[in-house]
Amino acid sequence: MDYNEYNQWQADLGGGYSNIRPLDEGGMGTLYQAHKDSLDVDVVIKRVKQKFKGRMDERAEANILKTLKHKYLPRIYDVIESPSGYVYTIMDLIQGENMQKYVQLHGPADQKTAYRWACQLCEVVAYLHAQTPPILHCDLKPSNIMITPAGDICVIDFNTSLVFSKGVLAIGATPGYAAPEQYSRPDTQPQPQYTAQQGTGTVPMGYAAAGETVPLDATMPMRGYGNAQAYQNPHVPPMTPAQSSSMSSQYSVTAAQATGAGIYGTISKRTDVYGIGATLYYAVTGQAPAHSLKQVRPITSYKLRLSRSFVSIIDRAMIKQQEGRFCDAQEMLRALQDIHAIDGRYKSVVRSQRLVAVLAVVLAILGGILIAVGVRRIGVERYAAYDELVRKGRTAGESMQFEEAEKDLQKAIAIYDDQLEAYVEQAVLLYRQGRYQECIDAVDTTRSRPLKYYSSQSVANLYSVGAESYYALGDYENAVVMYKKAQEYAPDVPRYYQQTATAQLQLGDYTAAQQTLDQMVQAIPGAQNTGDYQIVLGELARRQGDLLTALNAAQSAISASGSDSQLMARAYRLAADVCQESGNVEMEISLLEEGVAALPAGYYNALAGQLAAAYLQQAEDTGFDSSRQKALEVYQKMLSMGNTSLEVRLNIAMLQYQTKKFGDALTTLQALEGDYPNDYRVYEWLAFVDGELAAQKGSGYQQTLAYYNKAMELYQQAQAQGVYDPQMDQLKRMAANYWQ
Repeated sequence: MDYNEYNQWQADLGGGYSNIRPLDEGGMGTLYQAHKDSLDVDVVIKRVKQKFKGRMDERAEANILKTLKHKYLPRIYDVIESPSGYVYTIMDLIQGENMQKYVQLHGPADQKTAYRWACQLCEVVAYLHAQTPPILHCDLKPSNIMITPAGDICVIDFNTSLVFSKGVLAIGATPGYAAPEQYSRPDTQPQPQYTAQQGTGTVPMGYAAAGETVPLDATMPMRGYGNAQAYQNPHVPPMTPAQSSSMSSQYSVTAAQATGAGIYGTISKRTDVYGIGATLYYAVTGQAPAHSLKQVRPITSYKLRLSRSFVSIIDRAMIKQQEGRFCDAQEMLRALQDIHAIDGRYKSVVRSQRLVAVLAVVLAILGGILIAVGVRRIGVERYAAYDELVRKGRTAGESMQFEEAEKDLQKAIAIYDDQLEAYVEQAVLLYRQGRYQECIDAVDTTRSRPLKYYSSQSVANLYSVGAESYYALGDYENAVVMYKKAQEYAPDVPRYYQQTATAQLQLGDYTAAQQTLDQMVQAIPGAQNTGDYQIVLGELARRQGDLLTALNAAQSAISASGSDSQLMARAYRLAADVCQESGNVEMEISLLEEGVAALPAGYYNALAGQLAAAYLQQAEDTGFDSSRQKALEVYQKMLSMGNTSLEVRLNIAMLQYQTKKFGDALTTLQALEGDYPNDYRVYEWLAFVDGELAAQKGSGYQQTLAYYNKAMELYQQAQAQGVYDPQMDQLKRMAANYWQ
């Protein structure tokens, strides 16, 4: 600092400060480190940038902080308004590095560290929200979070804060970390417009240097808080008297709404929730989220060692629509605290570090619904081994490595046979293989086990997979019963309502389906914006013959599904069903091919059967053998990915026959004969195939007739149960005309 600058500082501050030197650039001001001689402490002095003078209340940050006392907030020593016009805020020097630099130096945080930061952030933001009036930070981001040498956080930079009833309104936020409601126009560069501000004006949002807080066009509520009012941007035409009068009298409108923008609502406590989520996103990935109005890359795509529950909390905090987020930081904090009860992986990581010899099972309630799980001393290494095996089994199952998955899950059960998670994964494994009745039996067996450690969500998952199996078998009544049980244990999960309603629709009970939809809206804020809700709307429209509405709803559900593969698969199935009913086989195939490509490999069987059936319909309509060949390839892939059901294998044999691969068809059917000796369809197709081979060889039809007679014997038994198969009539004609 040169002599003139030093003298300017001394004149502005009135002396008492020494060793003044530049420290960093904040969003709205320049930061300096100095020594406060009277207290003999090092401090930070923040001087508001000249370019922001007159565009904000320069004392806002200081006035906010002077009233607060919290271990994760800096202390204010003094506020000085200088003769030169600057405002200086003198506060604690927080040792350490801001989170952005910390992550750059040390790499992304592990779950233990990120979880600690998350809880501390939620705690201090909840403290701010609990003030009278509430205080919103509005610019939470890594560079505004200091990491102390002890590993704790400290929230700094309050120049964009909003204090209700004081008329102090935010003038900026940081792209990527700002919530969608802080932008005036989604997916466009904001245009100059009128802004709500306590001051003399602001500037339209533009491009800023990396890490700099950018003034945004205001989307703040003008609700008569003190002297808050709208000021004119000099770059736009002046308001008319009528416009001005309207602006000053209708306090509930936002500046964004005044320009036809702001579809994501006004600033609220949920705005800070988004900032917490975006900050944690950076902490665990080392990457800034995309512009908040763009699609944010899923955390799961980074292949990090994070629990699903922890990721889901961050994801919920960053939902675009405010209604889908936690209502405030306190609710988010409760979810973080309750993670112990639902996330076995997290428990093993955290407790192994906190307890050397023992592991405590935490009493928690998830979303007000988790049951007490008890406390028991468990060896850390033993529990960690169990948790890792369950994780490996789940991963192997998702990759269709079913034998490996089953081995891992059995090993997990051998360690702890009184934990629920491994049993749930076993049931899911059976479902993925199309072994639906076995899945149901597994669910029933698990329900009767004397389990000691489980969560409400795990129980809900168990009922859900059982319900899905009933649904796959066409037993919709039992599916509804099981889905409703899942709702009881997890009433805040939209999927269970959607699945219940879908099964009710299959039963033709439209009234019950609508009631379930209404219950979903009552139980879950913002349910109308979920893919699950859109799917039910689409199904209702389809049942009522409004196929266009149904298709639009299904496509909306696809778009809203995000990383939820199960939801996406169900949405694609609905869209394909609509196309099938409208007779548009080509579009049905196109949608299903798109879905198969978009979904993870583990969900191939969820759409493949429907895709193969569409290819068969196309073959029937056009006579193209190429479509039959495509259907055959789909069924063969289903088999290779673990779906060994009778239906898949029979379809393979049928298509091998139709494409004149008789030898392959015979091999397929002979294997089925050993597995299904009492199913007439096996012998029906054995007769067809053997008859063709006998005709080619010019040999007799003794074996063919033996297959035929066995098929007729078993078919007569099936007829007593109401079965009718027109292909058996064709088989009779073949036997009478060619095989005698």
